[in-house]
Amino acid sequence: MISIEGYKPDFIAGYEIEEYDLSLEAGRNAKGTMRLNYIGTKYKVILKTTPLFQAQLTEFYSHIPRRAISVTFFNPYTGESKTISAYRGDRKVSMLFDIDCVGKLYDAVSQSLIEL
Repeated sequence: MISIEGYKPDFIAGYEIEEYDLSLEAGRNAKGTMRLNYIGTKYKVILKTTPLFQAQLTEFYSHIPRRAISVTFFNPYTGESKTISAYRGDRKVSMLFDIDCVGKLYDAVSQSLIEL
């Protein structure tokens, strides 16, 4: 399904793929004619986890450092596997509860991996 530098977490509930077309000189001239010059496509992968215990959350983020990482995913637009070099977006977690005999449980995490 998805791999982050070979790491395949088993608590990924799913993911979204956003595809962005990059263009140069996009805009309209004085006559209203649209000029658009596509120069490439970039992707954003948004991972969605199940609720996570502390050990799972720590493990997950240990594999998503503050540097360029290789991410491989199934691209629904092409029907093929795609590998990109990406960086992580901002992180946010919400604690659901912290019980002595059970531990800390966090709500599902949504993490963006954005192509460089």
